[in-house]
Amino acid sequence: MVNESLTTTAAGALTVNDTSGFDKTAVVQRLNDEMAHLMIPATVYISVLMVLGLVGNCMVCYYYGFKTRRTTNSFFIVVLALYDITVCAFCMPTEIADIELFYTFENNVACKILRFVNYLAGIGSILTLIAIATDRFKKICKVTAPQMTMKTAKVIGSVVFGAALLLSWPSLIIYGSIKVNIPTDLDIELKGSDCTSTKDRQYRKYVWAFNIVHFVMFFACSIVLIVLYSIIGKTIYQHQKGMRQYGSGNKTASSSNETSFSTSSARDDSKLEDNHDSNRNTNGQTSDKATESKSQKANREISRKSTVKSKDKCKTIDSETIKLTIIMIVVTVVFIVSFLPYLSLTVWRVYKGKHEAEFLSGGGLVGFKIGSRSFLLNNTLNPWIYGIFNSNFRRFFFGWLHCKRSP
Repeated sequence: MVNESLTTTAAGALTVNDTSGFDKTAVVQRLNDEMAHLMIPATVYISVLMVLGLVGNCMVCYYYGFKTRRTTNSFFIVVLALYDITVCAFCMPTEIADIELFYTFENNVACKILRFVNYLAGIGSILTLIAIATDRFKKICKVTAPQMTMKTAKVIGSVVFGAALLLSWPSLIIYGSIKVNIPTDLDIELKGSDCTSTKDRQYRKYVWAFNIVHFVMFFACSIVLIVLYSIIGKTIYQHQKGMRQYGSGNKTASSSNETSFSTSSARDDSKLEDNHDSNRNTNGQTSDKATESKSQKANREISRKSTVKSKDKCKTIDSETIKLTIIMIVVTVVFIVSFLPYLSLTVWRVYKGKHEAEFLSGGGLVGFKIGSRSFLLNNTLNPWIYGIFNSNFRRFFFGWLHCKRSP
């Protein structure tokens, strides 16, 4: 039975004039309910991401898996979408439960699986993005080199999943339903349960090592992606510039060839006129005509070969390849930006060595809960990026919506 003199400060600290005869469990539950109310913005944020992510990623899997030509690019996009669906279908509902049960999350198994799947999907996604960037690099910068095959892409997908498993399994040990201190102004100690990393000092070095490894891996992968797409971007720019030059150069070459032929013809005509009196026989006239005919054919052949060569050079990168590359560049940028707040806040919390409610309150605590789940934004935005930049997918998606609305 909670004493009627029990109050809670704006900072979330519990105060009471008379600490006798109250139930700790009831107090913890009351504090948890107040925190759940405070965290409504975070709950709404994740709920919206979950709905949009599930609908969008399911459409991506169906469209790129069954409605388009099977390519390495479509295969990797489906792999990314499957990682995103896993997060949207399992991790986001569990994240909502973790927020709502701020001090009363006691399901240790669900917590471990939640963190493990989050790490698995995150690592799998960034390694898949590197595979996509490599495929784009070969298709644009190494056009004449052997290209990635579907068999190779499937092998890479399996290797990526294995690497993600290897780098994620320590989270099953580090994370769990951990007893955390509830900030109060009482003389008694109140503890709740939260899904977070262990605070035991004996595991502190392992928690640090785990987070440092993932932090370094994230930045290393980001650098690789930035370098690859910088080279790709430069190649596309040079290609577009070459196409513009080809367009104007083709007209110049045509004009030059016409001028060259006219000059040659004039020179031949002058020669014929000068020799008109001394060479009137039929054999001489036939020889001059043959010379003129050969000169004309030679100029035309040179012009044709030059045109074909220029066309071949400019058509090595088609517009569809460029469009897909731009889509994947945007997806990569969104991934990097969405993971930065999460990684930064995670390292900060490990450095503090306390539960976030012990050093944050109010709006700051809400911001921390949203920021520490910023990576969820990546799982939701990918299908909408495809929709913005891929007109075929956009038409397919809105066509599907129209069919669903029709009676």
